Amino acid sequence: MADDSFDRYLKFITPVWGDPTYSILKAHLLVEELLRIQLRRVLPHPEALSGSRLTFAQLLALVRACSDVSPDYWCWVAVAKLNKLRNMLSHEAAPTNMTEKLDEYVRYVVDNSGVPLPVPGLTTSQNEGHGQPAAMYLPVDMATIGLYYALTGLLRMPTGPSTAPEGT
Repeated sequence: MADDSFDRYLKFITPVWGDPTYSILKAHLLVEELLRIQLRRVLPHPEALSGSRLTFAQLLALVRACSDVSPDYWCWVAVAKLNKLRNMLSHEAAPTNMTEKLDEYVRYVVDNSGVPLPVPGLTTSQNEGHGQPAAMYLPVDMATIGLYYALTGLLRMPTGPSTAPEGT
């Protein structure tokens, strides 16, 4: 019986080709980092939040409240959808309707960003020919890249575009 548990555990934690779990979790961390940077930039005394242990949803609400862009702007909604995906993956061993939720998220980002989704496929890899496959990017990866780039522009981060949408 213990061997069955061990096998189940290994299957559960071993990355699976085409599984978006790692990508969603890492993207969520990067977006959270952007939100924290933005709060440090816009609040007169960001040190007052030190040790506050704000949740992601609370961070997002604070940044939305401090933004000169409408709190209903598509990027904010997409980030909230990303957070829901992350929560599903973090708190449920076998989330139900995950494919549908991922598709809904991708459609939302693509429809609202105005940027068509690139065709996912293999990338070139420095490891090709050395037993390492090239990376395969899923539609959710491409949509999340687009959201991250749009968010850096919206927040006027130095690595993003220099302008953000006007008040929408």
